[in-house]
Amino acid sequence: MVLSGALCFRMKDSALKVLYLHNNQLLAGGLHAGKVIKGEEISVVPNRWIDAKFSPVILGVQGGSQCLSCGTEKEPTLRLEPVNIMELYQGGKESKNFTFYRWDKGLTSSFESATNPGWFLCTAHEADQPVGLTRIPEDAGWDAPITDFYFQQCD
Repeated sequence: MVLSGALCFRMKDSALKVLYLHNNQLLAGGLHAGKVIKGEEISVVPNRWIDAKFSPVILGVQGGSQCLSCGTEKEPTLRLEPVNIMELYQGGKESKNFTFYRWDKGLTSSFESATNPGWFLCTAHEADQPVGLTRIPEDAGWDAPITDFYFQQCD
């Protein structure tokens, strides 16, 4: 199946903080200036150039005009890059730095960087902090970054 447009999802971390855009940065929180935040619509397409058994997805914001990238450095850093999600979907290359493996864990999913195995999308326990990347240590305690997300298709 070939998509004509990106699918729309909303994401919350397992502490129920929604992902939202503020000053061109992706944050996780719930209230902003005393108002409840609905959360950013996350544009999603599969990466057709990577084996589907890994559930590779490309994630975008602002209607897919910016995509989440782990960069190409040795130490990954999550950032938004001004690239159209449908161009990545239709392009003829892997675009691994824009790709995350979606691992389902019952009601939640985690998103592992395709270019940096072992690094996952994460949020801090505090509200209104940037979404980032983290390695999950084997003995992660209660204060470890949150890497589980509710991933629900838009209504």
